[in-house]
Amino acid sequence: MTPTLSDPYLRNYRDCPVNDLIVFTYHAADKGETHLAFQGPVSDYVTLPPQLRQIADALGVARDAAASHDDDRVAEQKALMESTVRALDRNSYHIILFADHHKDPSLLPNGGYEMKPPKVVKGKVNLLDLIPGLRVKHLEGVTGALVVYLARAKSDASVELQMTETPENEGSWQRVSEGNYNRSRFELRGYQPARRIYLRARYHEGGAVGAWCTSVSIIVL
Repeated sequence: MTPTLSDPYLRNYRDCPVNDLIVFTYHAADKGETHLAFQGPVSDYVTLPPQLRQIADALGVARDAAASHDDDRVAEQKALMESTVRALDRNSYHIILFADHHKDPSLLPNGGYEMKPPKVVKGKVNLLDLIPGLRVKHLEGVTGALVVYLARAKSDASVELQMTETPENEGSWQRVSEGNYNRSRFELRGYQPARRIYLRARYHEGGAVGAWCTSVSIIVL
């Protein structure tokens, strides 16, 4: 079936670096948990959120192995990146078909894929109108350490990261370590175990700032 809706997605994930692809895959998995297109039975070509996270985990392992520059490990990383892109593509087309079937274009956003700007709008998208994707995990085998993943709209985008233990108290939010980051993945260490911390992120550009993303939380191990 050919959908009547045109492809609304930018698909920057197709040619991004491995770290950005990992972050995007986790982000798509998180969004898929609540998107209507992934609720209930789906076709076997669809990759559901738990499987997407497994793929992202495997990409992280392949990335670390490829850091040795061994030709076989580099080839394995490349092959896994290509299969990840295919899975993301199939999921995006599933969202389009689902929205087309229900005659509801409002189902197209919030699936984890960045929307194309309206054709009537000319010029570049203002970075400060966007919100960075944020995800945090434990650094395996290291007490009090976390790994932060940022899904950025541009490869050179600067993102401010803040942390607190009391998110309802605006004055308690403090900048994390360097404060601003232009990397997709970095590690934070030295935190006290058994404490729940909250993180949030926003874009910086030209001396101005964007809106904060929804905060995420994690219990330090």
